Parts: sequence; structure tokens; C-alpha cells
Amino acid sequence: MPRYIDFSQKPKEVQLAAHAIGLNHKRPYQRHGKFFYRPYRNYFSTHDKAHDYPVWKGLRESGYAESGPVKISGNYHNQTFWLTRAGLDWLGDELGITIYDEED
Repeated sequence: MPRYIDFSQKPKEVQLAAHAIGLNHKRPYQRHGKFFYRPYRNYFSTHDKAHDYPVWKGLRESGYAESGPVKISGNYHNQTFWLTRAGLDWLGDELGITIYDEED
């Protein structure tokens, strides 16, 4: 596995979810021929006018993400999203790795 995974050919949902858990900066480790990853973070902050906001809303509607309260700052409605256990499992299936919960 390369030092960093090339996410450019993956769907936008996978790219953003991987970024939220830091997978785009830290590679998974391998044990017995399988890949594992323990996130050091699990959040993504965005606002309602950003191009990634609809993607996170879709992940939330699918049950793969949750979000905190909306914080209004000027003309923007800021919100923080994070992956649920189902979202971590979905992302792991998409990438062929086991992703642990960052709190475990």
C-alpha cells in the first residue's frame, strides 16, 4: 500500500469521509494480510454554501454521519459532521480496510 492512498478516483462521499477521519494523511497498518486503521479524529466542519455540504447532508440522511447544532456566522450556517459506527463500517467496506472507532 502506498504511503498515501490516492482518493482522486473515489466518489466524493468516500473522499470527504476519509478526510474527516484523517485517512488522507495517515496510512492504515497491515497485519496478517489485512489492513486496519485507527482514526485520530472524526469530524468535518462546513457551511451551507460550501460544495461539500450537500454530500455531508446525504451521508447524514443515509445514517453514515451525524451532525452538531447549526452555528450562524454572518451569512453562513456552519455545521460539524462526524461518521457514525455505520459510516465507519461503510467507509471501511469501500476501501477494503477495518476502521476502528477513534474512541476505542
